Amino acid sequence: MIFDNDTAYQAYRILVSIFGTLGMVVSVSRLKETKRKNLLIIGGYAVYAIVFSVLCIRFLGFLSFLRGAIFTISIPGVVITFLIADESLSRHIFFCLTQLLISLYLIVGVTQLSSLFGGGPATDPLLLFAAYLAVILLDVFLLRPVFLTVADTVTGGWGILAMIPCSFFVLTMVQALYPAHYTQNASFPTLFVLSGAVLLIIYYAIFQYLWLQYRYRMEEQDRDLLRLQIGNIRKQAKDNERKARELRDARRDVRQMLSDIAGLAREGNAEAILAYIKEASMRIDIAAPVQYCNDPILNATLAAYLGRAKRSGIAVEERLSFPETLPVDSAELAICFSNALENAINACERLPEDQRKIVIRCIHEPQFMFEIKNACRGRISFGRNGLPQSRKPGHGIGTRSIMAFCEKHNAFYSFSAEDGWFKLVIAL
Repeated sequence: MIFDNDTAYQAYRILVSIFGTLGMVVSVSRLKETKRKNLLIIGGYAVYAIVFSVLCIRFLGFLSFLRGAIFTISIPGVVITFLIADESLSRHIFFCLTQLLISLYLIVGVTQLSSLFGGGPATDPLLLFAAYLAVILLDVFLLRPVFLTVADTVTGGWGILAMIPCSFFVLTMVQALYPAHYTQNASFPTLFVLSGAVLLIIYYAIFQYLWLQYRYRMEEQDRDLLRLQIGNIRKQAKDNERKARELRDARRDVRQMLSDIAGLAREGNAEAILAYIKEASMRIDIAAPVQYCNDPILNATLAAYLGRAKRSGIAVEERLSFPETLPVDSAELAICFSNALENAINACERLPEDQRKIVIRCIHEPQFMFEIKNACRGRISFGRNGLPQSRKPGHGIGTRSIMAFCEKHNAFYSFSAEDGWFKLVIAL
């Protein structure tokens, strides 16, 4: 076993592996917002793990320490990180044990390389540190967005999935430490490579399963949302048609009343004219359909959602200028507007009535551009793709639909939150 008698070197490896593994776990986990408490918990666990490991190596030996590390270091680490993680237990175990398994493969792999190429205390620590740093950066910038997006959508099946990294972690530990340390087992490198290959295949299958589940849930939610939006649009279109019909009837009645008034005027009956006008004004109370643009689908969508906003006690400020011909399909643009207004209305309905406000603006020169902003409160975080992040399962579907619309039509989009306002800008 390399550097078996070098206590300082083993202590360094333990230090790097503990903090490296914690960094990997934290990088793919959503943590609770109590940062100070989180740091105290992680710091306390790190101190315990380091002190206990050094004392165990000193009095029981390095191999005995490794064989008991599952119970003395790994399991307490899973429990401690669960206390600071804003995740379900099964999902946390899957993510945490996956990172522990990767950490185990890093340590074993670095040791194997050091033994193979004659590495020493000067090069092996740098290689181990670089390996952990590379994995943490990969987790933060590549895996974390995918993990959290999928985890927010796929809510079931994590219990059985968590058994996979758990079983492979135990299997790898047994292979590495029994009957002797893996550096003294000639068959271990072959088993290590083969089990690693099997693990990659299994995780590829897991990713495919999760991605299919994610796509299925997204499509299912999109279909439900589209059905709701289409239903609202049809209802508003029918209301507008009914109002237009009532308005035509009212105009016909007005023409008849003017004819009757003209007849009374010829008779010189002023009192009858006044009574007739008073009675007619009480009968005719038809609201004209709201006209935001010439396109019937987009107009019905705006009328439905802005009408809903006003009925919810939300002050609406609108400055809309649409071209005669829309730059994209009106149904797709209507769905984009409905998603944005749905989010804005939902956000305003959580505010006191005197703070509820939505501002919607649209111009078509020099290019088609619209802005929707609403009053909001609380901190809003944004992902690397610029979309606002939601911690509630099933939320964020509308913003992803807006992003898909913009990507399809090569449009600019911007989400921002500042000074109590959440703002969406889209330019086509």
